[in-house]
Amino acid sequence: MLINEVITTEGQGYVLNGIEELIVRAKARGMTSIKTPALLAKLQASGYYLEMKSLLRMLNSISAVGSANKQEVKLDSALPTETDPTDDTVSKMASKQLSKKDKKL
Repeated sequence: MLINEVITTEGQGYVLNGIEELIVRAKARGMTSIKTPALLAKLQASGYYLEMKSLLRMLNSISAVGSANKQEVKLDSALPTETDPTDDTVSKMASKQLSKKDKKL
């Protein structure tokens, strides 16, 4: 293995974590898309040396990204498949706990 390959593969994990962190923050804010040049600028300002071509390749390997091109990164906003939006288990559990607390008072 060439030294360049070692540096590239080790560095990619570090950069990938930085990209994923920004994606998670954007999703937490309710964003559905990010301008790719803005994302690249944010990463470069954070000290990551990255080019557009490499960024696009990495973005396409992240499951939270629906699609990515040079203009925009669309975030995957789908709910996980194992989540049933009609499931009220948590609501029932919360009601039981509140009932128990009321009985103690």
